[in-house]
Amino acid sequence: MGTRRVADIQQRSVCVQISTQHQAEMTPYMFAVVLALLAAVLAGDVVVIKQGQLKGHRLTTRKGREISAFQGIPYAKPPVGKLRFQPPQAAEPWSGVLDATKEAPICVQRGLHPADLEVRGQEDCLYLNVYTPRIPARAAELGPLDVMVWIHGGGWFTGSGNTDMYGPQYLLDKDVILVTINYRLGTLGFLSTEDAVCPGNNGMKDQVAALRWVRDNIAVFGGNPNSVTIFGVSAGAASSHLHMLSPASKGLFHRSISQSGIATRGWAVTRKEKAKALAEQVAGLLDCP
Repeated sequence: MGTRRVADIQQRSVCVQISTQHQAEMTPYMFAVVLALLAAVLAGDVVVIKQGQLKGHRLTTRKGREISAFQGIPYAKPPVGKLRFQPPQAAEPWSGVLDATKEAPICVQRGLHPADLEVRGQEDCLYLNVYTPRIPARAAELGPLDVMVWIHGGGWFTGSGNTDMYGPQYLLDKDVILVTINYRLGTLGFLSTEDAVCPGNNGMKDQVAALRWVRDNIAVFGGNPNSVTIFGVSAGAASSHLHMLSPASKGLFHRSISQSGIATRGWAVTRKEKAKALAEQVAGLLDCP
């Protein structure tokens, strides 16, 4: 799980022990305090997916609708060490309850503006967020909802699925489930030596892994795995179009929306020989043989 915190349910519970000789000393005020503490700890939503339990929290849409949010869910192992420059591998199961109330770090990137060269983010970044108007306790009785998976833009070198740009406050006024994802960017996501050492397109493979996660788990959140729409803008739009063409994505979604970007644009694809030359250039700059 990298630096992600896995909170054991026993550590998150408040256990109040009162010895028999002191039970009579509990005042109504003390009892009220205990109840308030218990309510604070137990507030939020807990669901069980294939990897383990998740504890989410509540958000409010722009029109005041209460929704459930599960943020920072790992859909793949951290792509670090021997997994760097390799295709994603499914996330490991965890014990206890994973705190899914905060967004995960964004993937390593620089700013969108050419002059913004500050490096930000972390390599351990393959996480997604789920926003649902179906409060988990009632998801089954209300029936499944259509699912929309947002693939962020940013030229495949910047951006994230976090709420600073792509929150659920508008879409979740409607009866739809929103999933936003992070995927590897830049050199870490798209470097290719055109061989088994670094086959390339790992950022796209991350997206496929996220779609597999949606297929396998979204029903728990009240979503319909047989009604998934992928959509995005710019590089996210081109990604959506590429998934329409790729056999690796077959059966993982059912509709696609490309907003201002397609797979055939010159910036969306690179010839193999150019990709290898770029990898050699990067290796030279880093004094890497």
